[in-house]
Order: sequence, then structure tokens, then C-alpha cells
Amino acid sequence: EIQDGRAVQTRGETSAENTDAWRAARSDGPRVWLHVGSELEALGIPDLINRLREEREDLAFLITVSRRGPDELLASRLPRDTHVQRAPGATVHAAKSFLDQWRPDVCIWADNRLEPVLIAATDKAGIPLFMVDARVPERAGWRWFPGQRRSLLKRFSFVIAGDAQSADGLKALGVPSDRIEVMGFLQVGSAPLPCSQAERDTLGEVLAARPVWLAAGVTEAEVPMVIEAHKQAIRRAHRLLLIVQPEDLTDGPALAERLEADGWATGLRSRDDEPEPEVEIFVADLPEELGLWYRLSPIAVMGGSLAGESPRAVQNPFEAAALGSAVLFGPHVGPWIGSYERLRGAGAARAVTDRASLARAVEFLLAPDMVAAMATAAWELTTAGAEATDRIVALTMNALDLRGV
Repeated sequence: EIQDGRAVQTRGETSAENTDAWRAARSDGPRVWLHVGSELEALGIPDLINRLREEREDLAFLITVSRRGPDELLASRLPRDTHVQRAPGATVHAAKSFLDQWRPDVCIWADNRLEPVLIAATDKAGIPLFMVDARVPERAGWRWFPGQRRSLLKRFSFVIAGDAQSADGLKALGVPSDRIEVMGFLQVGSAPLPCSQAERDTLGEVLAARPVWLAAGVTEAEVPMVIEAHKQAIRRAHRLLLIVQPEDLTDGPALAERLEADGWATGLRSRDDEPEPEVEIFVADLPEELGLWYRLSPIAVMGGSLAGESPRAVQNPFEAAALGSAVLFGPHVGPWIGSYERLRGAGAARAVTDRASLARAVEFLLAPDMVAAMATAAWELTTAGAEATDRIVALTMNALDLRGV
């Protein structure tokens, strides 16, 4: 449970203990404070932190969340020494106590709502404020205080607008033209999973132009659904290959044995089999190879999302999208809901509900133009925003240099 003024309780620390640990871990380094409003607004934060750490290893990071969080998604993607807590209450005393406690050197604001007391206190403390993913800010009652929003926006040293319409609206509210740029939203996703290029080339030759789909990290309960969907889809494309990566890789040999007993022509990665033309299902049970299978399969169903027995089993959809796979997912996406919705909104992912809809989705994507359109949308979404991320990194580094930290 996360409460105002308290750090992430899953870390087993009180707010004071968390603060002391943060200071001790990075006692000589600058402190970067990132404020987000919700899970969706936090999607680009993990990658931004990684980019900032590439510039300076001694940075300490604090994230405050004002709504719906922090949740499992954000916490699971952050470095272990990143601290997350609820934003302070909307009083002068709470804001001042927060700033005195954490003593940030710079604030990156990624919340579409403006918090007047907190922003004013941060500016008064001389802490540089940068707004990213900026849109025209919304807050109940703004129409009664037209000057307050204008005053708050002028406190930001620089604003990176999500699109031209947002930039125009922000300028109309008083953001100086020389303090705002249109660069899109922060980059989301993660660095592409690695793979052996030699293995990719070899397996690419074996597969040739064969249609392939991947079930990544499927749980024990999901395997029958995936196999039944493959049985239906293979009637339309008799050369279709299913690559199955079990959630627990040690289950690979037993899974291959069951499939063979059921009459499937099966290959097993751990016994050095290859997906030869006669193989109908290939069990990928070696570690650190998910990047290889995403690169070889234009279609990927995300394990953990179909049966919903364990939210922790749900795969990160951006790992597949970044490598050109069209993403299929079930109704149980757990902490990744914002990520899946972002991909579906961009046309890069498609929801399924059961075996029949999964089979129909696979059949639909067997058409080269259909899967290519989704894969392109996935790639564009995961690569967009790099310019905005680079710009805020540069602004942050410059602000820290000017502060002499």
C-alpha cells in the first residue's frame, strides 16, 4: 500500500529510512525528481532514467505519482535504487517538508495536471522545472482562475510539447515561444533484447519463407489454449510453425514429450533440434533467447495474459514490438495495462479473449500486408520519442552543471 508521504512499502522501508538510504547511496551525486500523474504518463520514465544514467552514473532518482500509482509496472521496470512515493499533499507545509526531506536538484514534470502549491514551492526553492509530454493542462475549476494556470506555466524553465496543437495551446496560456519545443512524447519501451546474429541467420535459412508465430512465456494453464489455436490456424496454413517458450524453461522437455505423445511433430531447442520443415511446434527452452524468437516471428502472443493466474507472468509487450512483432494479448495484462493500450491504440497490438479469437487473430495476421502494417506500427511507436528523450536529458545535464552538482 502506498500512502501520501510514504515510500514504496514493498521495499520494506519507512519514508525516513527510504530517504536516508537514497542519500547514503548517492550522497555525492545530484538528485533528479520526476513527477508523473498516472501509469500511462509514466511509460517513458524508465527509459529516460536509463538515458540519464548513461550520462552520469552518480544520479539519484525519486519519482512521485499523484494518481493511480505507483503500480507494479512502474516499480518492476525501474532500477532497484530508484525511489517511488505519492506526491505530497496540496498544502504549503507538505510541499516544503517534501522538498526539505528529499532536496532534489532538478524536477522533470510529466503530469498533465498542474499542482499549484507544489510547483510554486519548487520554483521558490530555486529548483529548475522542466515539463515533458506536455499538453494543455487540465484541472477542475481552472476556468475560475485564468491567471493561475498562466502563472504556473511561466515557472517552467522549458516545456517539451507532445504535439503542435498542444504547443499552440500552451503558448496561448503564456509559455514563451523560446521556452517550448514540439518533440513528441518520451520514448517508451526498452533497449532491444539481444540475440546471436549467427543463430538468427542460421535459423532464418531453416525457416525460409515459412509462416511463424510465437507464444512467449506461456504459463502451464495457457499451453492448451495456444495448442488448440494452432490446431485451428494450421488448417489454413499447413506450413505454419508455432514456437512455444514456456514460462518455466525447465518445463521444456516435458512439454515436448506431451506434444509428441499427442501426435505433433515437435522440436526441442535444448536437445539441439532445429525447426525443420516437418516440425509443427518448436519448444524454445533455452534462456536468454527471447530476442532471437521475436526477431524470427512476425506474430507474438504475450504469455501470462491469456489465463491470468499470475500478473507477474505477463510479458513486456514493448520487447516484442521493438523487434517488429505484431502483439497479441489476452484480457489479463495485469500491471502492463497502459503499455498494451498504448500499443493497441497505435495499431500495433490486438486483443484476444479465448482460443477461437486467438486462432482468428493468427489467421488474420498470416496475410503479409496485415502483419507488416502492425509490425510497422509497433516499430514506429517504440522508436518515436527518442528526440524528446534526448532533449530532456540534455536540459537536465545542463541544469545540473549550472547548479554545480
